Amino acid sequence: MLIAIEGIDGSGKTTIANYLKDELEKEGFKVVVLKEPTNSVYGQRIKQSLNNRLDVNEELELFLLDRKHDVENNILPALENNYIVIMDRYYFSTIAYQGARGVDVDKIKEMNEEIAPKPNLVLILDVDPKVGVERIVKRGDEPNKFEDLEYLKRVRSIFLKLRDENVVVIDANRDINTVKKEVLNVVRNLIV
Repeated sequence: MLIAIEGIDGSGKTTIANYLKDELEKEGFKVVVLKEPTNSVYGQRIKQSLNNRLDVNEELELFLLDRKHDVENNILPALENNYIVIMDRYYFSTIAYQGARGVDVDKIKEMNEEIAPKPNLVLILDVDPKVGVERIVKRGDEPNKFEDLEYLKRVRSIFLKLRDENVVVIDANRDINTVKKEVLNVVRNLIV
């Protein structure tokens, strides 16, 4: 099973991914959390550009190359070994973030679905961009170019338009324990 946890920066993706892993492992499942961008050469280039954004087409190409690497080296091998794979960001982030820079969202989706397996479940942790940026600052990080408030508003808008039978939007403005409980219920209903 492949679960993607998505949302703007500061929505709680990493916290929720690790929580889900812990809870599912307690129930006897083999679980792995994978984070994108990865530490591949492509992922490193993306991470190095956080405060000096690349041209949107170069950025998109790097995300696609990084994802192809992740699929071949991490995602598919884990799925083949009966792991539940939890993605801390996946191609829906590419759709939203590069789409907010003007790239056609349908084109991005199509390009990604040619190289990456479609998740069984996509959890979009929806948070007000102001709240997301406040959380980033509160944890001691300086917001980067991906975390500009106006930009995040456009990104959030795209995330909220990504409707599909496997997409569930979770209100992540609430306290983390409420969000955790709701996410776990959604995942358990899928597993049963």
